[in-house]
Amino acid sequence: MVEVLNKTDEKIDETIVKRAIEFVISSEKATGDVSVAFVSVEEIADLNEKYRGKEGPTDVLSFPYRDEVLGEVVMCPEVIRENAEDFGNTFEEELLLTAVHAALHLCGYDHERSTENAEEMFKKQDEYYRKLKGELLKDGSL
Repeated sequence: MVEVLNKTDEKIDETIVKRAIEFVISSEKATGDVSVAFVSVEEIADLNEKYRGKEGPTDVLSFPYRDEVLGEVVMCPEVIRENAEDFGNTFEEELLLTAVHAALHLCGYDHERSTENAEEMFKKQDEYYRKLKGELLKDGSL
């Protein structure tokens, strides 16, 4: 189960996030609940510094656990919107890509510590993103 809490004023299509995370988790044969929180630039910057030692905001942070709770994801809609503009995506497309990325982290992928793991992660990210984008376009969610 994926639970979403939006602590911002941004309108978020939770369906995109839930479907992306559930699809990746299922495809990767992982199990467990995931909670997703949408937070402000200030809050994600604080979390980024506290947990990664990096200054400034980021689009997403993933906190993998195990057992019944697979993990937590914290996303910043404002940074996601900026990334969408920078990369020529719609907000919804960038939201989808970010959710897929976060779910892969929850499933154990890490692009920062291992080049080999990074290649596999980004290959799967592209594959899952394309498949989900096609499905979401068909049903009108994107």
